[in-house]
Amino acid sequence: MGKLTMTEAETLKKEGVLSSKSVTEMQNQGLISKAKRGTKRYMKTATGSYVSPQLYFQGLKGQEYSKKMTELKEKVNKLFHDYTTDKNTNK
Repeated sequence: MGKLTMTEAETLKKEGVLSSKSVTEMQNQGLISKAKRGTKRYMKTATGSYVSPQLYFQGLKGQEYSKKMTELKEKVNKLFHDYTTDKNTNK
C-alpha cells in the first residue's frame, strides 16, 4: 500500500473523511508522507523535451534528515529553482 501525500490527507480531513487524530496516528505509523511537495520544476533538453531534476538520499528508509542533509537539500532546491522552470507557466 502506498503512502498518502500530506495534501491528500489534508483534503480528506477537510472533507470530514479523516479526523485530526486519525491524520496524526497515520503520520506516526508512516502512512502519510512527512513533507509537502512543491511545484515540480523542469528543464528543456537540447531536443526540446522536458526533464525534471531531483535529489534524493538513497538508503534513507524512513530515517530522519540530519541538519547537514536539510541544509544540502535547501541549497540544491534553490539551484533547481534558479535553473529550472515551472512547465505550465514557463517562468
